[in-house]
Amino acid sequence: MVTDESVLLVDAGNTLLKYVSLAQYKQHIYSSDSVTLLFRQLPTTPTHIFLCNVGKPEIEQQFFTYCDENKIKLHLIETEKFRFGLQNSYLNVNKMGSDRWLAMVGAQTIAKKTFAVIDIGTAVTCDFVENGQHLGGWIVPGFSLMQESLVKNTSKVTVHDQIPTTFRVGQDTEECVAMGCQAALRGVYLSAVDYLVSKQAPFSIIIGGGGKNMLAFAESNGSILVANLVVHGLARYAESLLPALVSNR
Repeated sequence: MVTDESVLLVDAGNTLLKYVSLAQYKQHIYSSDSVTLLFRQLPTTPTHIFLCNVGKPEIEQQFFTYCDENKIKLHLIETEKFRFGLQNSYLNVNKMGSDRWLAMVGAQTIAKKTFAVIDIGTAVTCDFVENGQHLGGWIVPGFSLMQESLVKNTSKVTVHDQIPTTFRVGQDTEECVAMGCQAALRGVYLSAVDYLVSKQAPFSIIIGGGGKNMLAFAESNGSILVANLVVHGLARYAESLLPALVSNR
């Protein structure tokens, strides 16, 4: 029988795989370094897996093999032109990462009619939606990619691995780089606010992704931070494609 506990949601990103059952996705999300380790960590064998993969192509093959061997139904979620009242602005939806699409689908359940969704991971994406119409968005290098670019393309710049927990000016090179990259991420948020204000309508900004705490200051401005927007989007697909879930509740 299909239940909330037997449905697994998996967000396979560029760095980690995040996973959780549909029953727990609002409380806690787990992570794994590899598909093999993820399978070992599962307490029980699921009946259905909903997968978003923007990582390596072989990840999908590993899931197909595992699901075939264990008689599990695999739902590979791709970007669509229209779903849940959300209209994609891309002419070629295959060029939009499914993580961006799912982040909008997830944010749509907690946002006002006009909103921006900012997802902070290896890259930072920002997408705008107004009355169900995706207006477009931005893609920016994430914190680590910014630092790596400076190290790669300059001769005397060094960095450290610490993620800033406060915002200030730096007083050595490593701190200056860290604070500069953090300032750039804050710039995405402030630019999103500026763009949404031009719409002259109430709006929300929803922030997710592994680096969401770098914009924690925005929470005091009314923006909403969530654990994993992609997983929220996968949950909507699971609930819409598995009617048995609703009838069993």
